[in-house]
Amino acid sequence: METRQLSLNESGARFEEKLSAWNRETAYLSVGNFNNPNFDDIVNMKEEAVPFIYEELKKGPTLLVHALDKIYPGKVTFEGYVPLSTICNVWLNILSKTVGQ
Repeated sequence: METRQLSLNESGARFEEKLSAWNRETAYLSVGNFNNPNFDDIVNMKEEAVPFIYEELKKGPTLLVHALDKIYPGKVTFEGYVPLSTICNVWLNILSKTVGQ
């Protein structure tokens, strides 16, 4: 249990570092938010990042939700324009059944 907690703390610290850097580097961009090595690093954490993304989604809509589309390709699909808040709510519902337990 202690090893798992340490791993979660290390993963959480890495996630927070990458998220902060991504936000800082893309805050004023209108496009290209996802063409960033920090966003790629979050995606490359794969399922290790999901609990932390879930916590961010619970705070409110965030472009970070698109990392889930890359971690779980094809799990959620939409046609046409869909508001960010709707996409975030769909993912919150899905993740609440696994991560949020």
